[in-house]
Amino acid sequence: MRKIIILLILLTLGVASMTYLYFSNLNRENTASDNALNILSANAPIIFAFENDKTFYDILSGQQIIDHILGPEKSRLLSLLRENVIKHHKINQIIDGEKIIIGFLPSKANHVDFVLATQTKLKQIDLSLLKQLKATVNQEKNIYEVKFGDSAKCYLSFNGQSILLSNNAASLNKLSAFKNEKNDFASYIKQNSRIKNTLANIYINYQQLPVLLKNILNTNLTGELSIFNKQNAYAALSYNFSSDKFLLNGYTNLQEKQSYLSLFVGQKEQKINIDQFLPEQTANYTFFAITDYKKWSDDLKTQQKEQKEYAKIEQQHKAINEKYRVDIAQTFPQYFNEQLAVFQLKSGEKLGIIEIKNGDKLGQLLLDLSSEYAPDIRIFKESAILYHFFGEPFKKFERPFYTIIDNHFVMANYASSIQVFLNSYKNNELLIKTDDYAHFKDQTSSTATVAFYINHKNSNNILGRNLKPAYYKQYKATNGLKNYNAFGYQLSADNGKFLSNILLLKNQTKVDIDTLQ
Repeated sequence: MRKIIILLILLTLGVASMTYLYFSNLNRENTASDNALNILSANAPIIFAFENDKTFYDILSGQQIIDHILGPEKSRLLSLLRENVIKHHKINQIIDGEKIIIGFLPSKANHVDFVLATQTKLKQIDLSLLKQLKATVNQEKNIYEVKFGDSAKCYLSFNGQSILLSNNAASLNKLSAFKNEKNDFASYIKQNSRIKNTLANIYINYQQLPVLLKNILNTNLTGELSIFNKQNAYAALSYNFSSDKFLLNGYTNLQEKQSYLSLFVGQKEQKINIDQFLPEQTANYTFFAITDYKKWSDDLKTQQKEQKEYAKIEQQHKAINEKYRVDIAQTFPQYFNEQLAVFQLKSGEKLGIIEIKNGDKLGQLLLDLSSEYAPDIRIFKESAILYHFFGEPFKKFERPFYTIIDNHFVMANYASSIQVFLNSYKNNELLIKTDDYAHFKDQTSSTATVAFYINHKNSNNILGRNLKPAYYKQYKATNGLKNYNAFGYQLSADNGKFLSNILLLKNQTKVDIDTLQ
């Protein structure tokens, strides 16, 4: 009996030791394989990840959309890397089946760089591999310049078992200063990279995204762009192959409840109807659905208190009530319906629109709070009322002109903008009537909680002012985004997170009927 007990103890100790050794080795392997991800995710707000598999490259070569987005210089360099480095027999042997990740990060002089990183199966990388490339290789400290032909070149460095490639040596030097330490974005990527049967995945760190967009845009992320600003959120999106559109879908997870976007995570998605009122010359819009305004308003007030604004708002409302003998809380909170939007015309004019119930009654309640400017157009006497009730996107409408038509409250900072809206609406010159927008609507979900839209044709002048010159040139180029219809970004609330869709849509190919006969 004693021998049996001793044998059982020895077996138990043996199993425990083997288990410990196994998981220790597994942990070391995971630490090594996470090296590139940890470094890139700490610096790049956008990560593109895919398996080093021939099928992926074959499928990708069948479409040009990614090349159009990246531009000829970066797409040519990536193509050369694929042909001369990744497809190189001996190099491919040591990275076969490994995950390849490409991080897009801001650099100096208003540029966006990329860093391509992958792991190797080697404990130590043999630098003689570089000599086998059909390229000129020069070394400066720990950075290798790899030049293909006369002009195209990239830079390469090694970090543990990781290989890092970039279009800019400065970006590699920057990354070399980072240690292999976990971060929240890397953990999020690992947690969401288990999704199978996807061609590739894109991960977005919205907290760092404004730093990247600063190198692309001449403007701040305010107003209609505020949904991309100050958002502590991550997105995990799957890339869907198509020859006529760039489509991503997946989830966006909010990491905190202090942002404007977080106010909508508990609201239901709705069929987008308010776009039926937008003028034909609309360049962009941001749509919001609020199915339970009381709950939404309570959450907004909580944020206003945390931002130390609510006491001032209450004081102003009390003064308005006493001055005009009107209960301000009986206006928009009582007559708001379910949808609202801010939008911009191709001229650059900005407007807002709110769906309401019983517009005639609301108009009567606002008579003392406003003055008549022209037939059908009035102007508020007091400031920031719409911001108080609807938050950040309406902050720019300090003391706006407005009109009420067909149970929709429309506002703008200039009376002429209201007149443009009225003329378009009365003449039935609407965005919804255009072929381009109808094509876009056919390719997207009819429902959303938050939706952002850019009309390519109507945005030319606006983007000419707001994009840095190099990116506007790419936007206008034939081998860039010239032949694209629109950009759309939809969020639908789903159990504390957002089901997300991002779409960049090509122009619809028109078929000549005569050619079919």
